[in-house]
Amino acid sequence: MQKIHRALISVSDKTGIVEFARILVDEFGIEILSTGGTGNLLEKNGIIFKKISEYTQTDEMFDGRVKTLHPKIQGGILFRRDIVDDMKDAERYNIPPIDLVVCNLYPFKAIISKPKSTLTEALEMIDIGGPTMIRAAAKNYPDVAVITNSKDYPLIIKELRENEGAISEKTRAFLAQKVFTIMAEYNANIANYLQKINFPDKKFGDNVIKIFKKVFDVRYGENWDQDAALYKDLSADFGLQNIKQISGKEISFNNYLDIDACMQVLLELGIKDYVCSIFKHTTPNGVAIDRKSQLNAVKRAFNTDPLSAFGGIWGLNKELTVEIADFIVNQKKIFVEVLLAPAYEEGALKILKSKKNMRILEFGDFLIKRKSIYKNPEIRSVLGGVLFQDYDFGPIIKEWKVVSERKISIDEKKALIFSYIICKYAKSNSAVFAKWDHDGIYTIGIGAGQQSRVHVVNLAHQKALEFRHDLSGSVMGTDSFFPFPDGLEAAVKAGAIAIINPGGSIRDNEVIKKADELNCGLVFCGKRVFRH
Repeated sequence: MQKIHRALISVSDKTGIVEFARILVDEFGIEILSTGGTGNLLEKNGIIFKKISEYTQTDEMFDGRVKTLHPKIQGGILFRRDIVDDMKDAERYNIPPIDLVVCNLYPFKAIISKPKSTLTEALEMIDIGGPTMIRAAAKNYPDVAVITNSKDYPLIIKELRENEGAISEKTRAFLAQKVFTIMAEYNANIANYLQKINFPDKKFGDNVIKIFKKVFDVRYGENWDQDAALYKDLSADFGLQNIKQISGKEISFNNYLDIDACMQVLLELGIKDYVCSIFKHTTPNGVAIDRKSQLNAVKRAFNTDPLSAFGGIWGLNKELTVEIADFIVNQKKIFVEVLLAPAYEEGALKILKSKKNMRILEFGDFLIKRKSIYKNPEIRSVLGGVLFQDYDFGPIIKEWKVVSERKISIDEKKALIFSYIICKYAKSNSAVFAKWDHDGIYTIGIGAGQQSRVHVVNLAHQKALEFRHDLSGSVMGTDSFFPFPDGLEAAVKAGAIAIINPGGSIRDNEVIKKADELNCGLVFCGKRVFRH
């Protein structure tokens, strides 16, 4: 391993740089080259260095746009120490070796994230010299080390001390790989920003550049013989990776899919009232809203289908209390795969942790970040590519059009909207029966994933009957129009007094006529909520 004799330091983020440079100079006698802002900081702190302009005998140009783009800099980084002709060229042109490059880039992403940032400001934050230096150093990592993050300073100091002023090739390779990942993200941010600024009407551009960073491997994929991992989108401000696991088994691939679905219902229903959402296989199993009691919301969500709630994903929108923990663990002795809440009472955690395998997750202020979470498009993989679409997070009701002779009361309207929200998160075709009282609204029958509209209504009815729910006086939401009146007839036969769907069938008039014959309220809301 070759010792480090000369280092070039030019950093935008100056965290820890003074202490790091001082160790390089005082402990290892390394010569420091530096640029304007970084050099001024080193000088202020009494650290000896040589200015780049003195080293290259060339002044900075164009208000600092050109500082390090010089053969003596790039050549000193790039020439190969084991190639005779390279060594001869370096001697011929008086280009000493630069063995260490410490550089992080202009904060382009931070600038464009500011609400009032301008194109001019953004263009000035497109770094040129920095990327050139770190790419050169990374290309020549067998001879040159490159540091792009202050978090790596302790690692380098440790190695220098252990190796008498040298850095191992393994570490240099690790640091080099980081450079190209950083550059990929940096270039992606620039390309996506310029596309957005210059072609605002082109929502989905010809090229979309996404960078994902692995959070960790998961136990396995959808099935035991599939490998899998969780990655975070580096362009996203917030996501499932921000949820904290307090205890329980490792989270699986399928768990994450269920968690995602359950969290989206909580995001939709908000934090005003108590909400409990229970999911199984990415479909709602039972959901309830209660104005006064968290326990009542939990009981009603559970009672929708207590059989299928076994092994489900349970989500609550407010701090989980001792009362809820006692209900789950001691009273009902329910096996819960994953429990989601923004926070937990200390006594509740003590009870819940007695179930060693239950995954207990805390999501903090996740529910107030809905707009930020949904700012990026939804991406789904298909063979050989991906599909992009906007997340469906706008108002659930596009229009409120009562098309039946029977009118809709205020309470019925609230229950209809609730049922429509829940069927939005059930696999299409879906149908959701709901009831209400002075305390809140709750599901009593959920059908999902059927090929026929009438079949899914019958399935929801059948499941409700299985658990002795009385559907008389209920309302029902279904995620698309009735292609025939038979679906509406099945819902009324089950006990529904009002139904909501988007409308849009060529047989809407037949469906409306049947609703009037059966004295059923019928609302067309103008918005389909399929979930494939």
